[in-house]
Amino acid sequence: MPVLGDYHTHTVFSHGHGSIEDNVKAAINLGLKEIAITDHGFWHDFYGVRRMDLSSMIDEVKNIRIKYPQIKIYLGLETNLVDSSGRVDIEDSDDEWMDIMVCGYHKCTSTTTAGEFFGFNLPNLVSGITKFSSRQVVRNTDAYIKAIERYKIDIISHPNYGIKTDVKEIAKVAAHYGTFLELNGKKVSMTDDEILAILDTGVTLIVDSDAHSSERVGYFGVPLSFVSRLNISTDRIANFDKLPKFRRYRERSDR
Repeated sequence: MPVLGDYHTHTVFSHGHGSIEDNVKAAINLGLKEIAITDHGFWHDFYGVRRMDLSSMIDEVKNIRIKYPQIKIYLGLETNLVDSSGRVDIEDSDDEWMDIMVCGYHKCTSTTTAGEFFGFNLPNLVSGITKFSSRQVVRNTDAYIKAIERYKIDIISHPNYGIKTDVKEIAKVAAHYGTFLELNGKKVSMTDDEILAILDTGVTLIVDSDAHSSERVGYFGVPLSFVSRLNISTDRIANFDKLPKFRRYRERSDR
């Protein structure tokens, strides 16, 4: 398989249907070299990881790493962008255990203030009914940019899914900080023109499954169809025939 790692998968600890070990075994069977367990962040109203379960997840991954030394296992979160200031649903102390940080917008997440609910969350929540205003697009774009500047985000998951942004402006900042933009295994929510525009910024893409069951781990058909159809050089795909070096590790090595 030309894609060597899957860095966006879910388990029963959030919105998935299988265990951490199920996902790991599926990745091994496909010949993947790396896999990340990135369950939904703490503030998702329905599917977020419960903090009381965090120690169990950490211990489980430690044991599975011993059991399956042939594959590298990252433990992280798919964090939620929760307000216009770029806040995501982690604390500074979470950096101590997180191996990888994916970040995206999801509907039905808690937020920080009533003003943010009415100014950021609610307008995006009802986007299926109403059209995004130009002001909201600017606010959404700025929120992502502030998040990338504030946190060591390794991957922006499913850009423009459930939210409208100027994705090229986000890509410029992501390229500067070394954050990857994802082509998602369930649905690519960017237009062809948007994908080609972000490539002009020099940003690196990554393909992931966004698996919610072990059967979907390593499924890259949707994103790879875009790579093929748009003639995107595989050199621009972080996990195609190579292993990515994520932002948090590059920043550590630069110190």
